[in-house]
Amino acid sequence: MDKLIGQKLCEQKINLGIEILRMILCFWVLSFHCLDNTKINYFLYYITKRKMYHVPCFCFISFYFSYNVYFSGNNIKFKKRIERLLIPYIFWPFIFFVIDNAFGIRRISLHDLKLQIIYGRQISVSLWYIFTLLFITIIFFIISKLFQHYFLFIIEIISIIIYIMQYSNYYYIFDGYKINAKLTVISTLNLFPLSSIGLIFPTFNLIKYLKTYRKHTLFFSYLILYFLLRYNIFVDLGGFKGILFLFSSSCLFVCFFLLPLDNTNQFYQRIIKRITSYTNGIYCLHMGIHYFLATKFDFSGTFINISILYIFIYFISLLGNKLVGQTKLKYLFN
Repeated sequence: MDKLIGQKLCEQKINLGIEILRMILCFWVLSFHCLDNTKINYFLYYITKRKMYHVPCFCFISFYFSYNVYFSGNNIKFKKRIERLLIPYIFWPFIFFVIDNAFGIRRISLHDLKLQIIYGRQISVSLWYIFTLLFITIIFFIISKLFQHYFLFIIEIISIIIYIMQYSNYYYIFDGYKINAKLTVISTLNLFPLSSIGLIFPTFNLIKYLKTYRKHTLFFSYLILYFLLRYNIFVDLGGFKGILFLFSSSCLFVCFFLLPLDNTNQFYQRIIKRITSYTNGIYCLHMGIHYFLATKFDFSGTFINISILYIFIYFISLLGNKLVGQTKLKYLFN
């Protein structure tokens, strides 16, 4: 019964609160990568550079809404998710390669292109995230096929083992790997537990329970987030390791999911949904375009410039989507 309820929950459209959260997280990623430390105040630096809650929360959201890929038994949904991840992962490096050699920006070689495809971080570092989602999706799907009735149990056991490895410093076993391979493996291990927690919420219908106590849930979620942002409660393990991101992702998701925005004016809803529909394009393009602008036009990383960059890439994604129409290349942008 819980699975059926969770399935119906996931089939619903993403609510407006989550749309707003995705917009914030996308801007947060841009700020983390592009803001110049010397051109921002301490508070902005502290949030954007020191509190890396953006990518883990993105991961949480992604797997929360991909519940049916693993529990419906429908291979078509798995194929569609793979396409949505694989097309931008493969095509953007080729596009960057062509543009770079046309303008002579970084002189990206075919060897760089090969490493990007293998490891996800040679040409455009931000694509490591899509590669990790792709890898975890395949792992989850295989486990769901092999152990259908024990799927969640197995991935949660694996997640616990990963956390034990993180807190007991067993990650040293990857020290012998080449740096790109090492980072790829570690990033996958770091986001694996967050992905599994994302699946827990719809499975056990936690959101429905939390909605019953909406005011209390929001109060304690915002309170926890305040302490996470204000104080270093957890030991910093570096990167996206540690249960800190489990708490931050869960609380961010709940805080925005439960916002009472159902009666928001339709005009504003359409604007927000239109912007967030191109989150993928903004995410994939931001580092390349920022590097080009910074190199060719001395585009500094101020808060205003990053805001302009966000809007600029949005319109590029909008135009790109119009050009490719309803073909599968639309996944490059949304």
